[in-house]
Amino acid sequence: MILQRDGRLRPEIQEHGCYLMNLLWFANKFTNMQVEPSAMNDKMFTLFMRHNWMNEQAYILDPAGILNWCGVDCRYTNRHETPDRMCGEKEFEILYWKHPAVGGHFTAGDGRGRVTYDPWGVSKAASEGALISKRIFVRR
Repeated sequence: MILQRDGRLRPEIQEHGCYLMNLLWFANKFTNMQVEPSAMNDKMFTLFMRHNWMNEQAYILDPAGILNWCGVDCRYTNRHETPDRMCGEKEFEILYWKHPAVGGHFTAGDGRGRVTYDPWGVSKAASEGALISKRIFVRR
């Protein structure tokens, strides 16, 4: 999987695309979907905005819509869960970190609050910041 800061990606993704990158990482994990920068920049970016799953700054509006389009049959719990919330058997998580100097950042979690994929590589938010909340998804 490529990193969010990959120079081939749109500036919006490089700047604000950490949540999107995590969704695509899970799509790759669960479906083996291959994601190329050109597809992310053009087809996916346009499609996700047209369906109101994401806005023009790569802010995610409907994460389950994106995952389902990618072939991951799931639903989003629509809650910001607490950092101590553990995932059940069919659940997976995206972690939200906050660092006073760099702000917020999303990473993929292992179901127990540990990072399995950081779209930045090794971000200061995830390595030195605090885990604020989790986004939990349930596979059907």
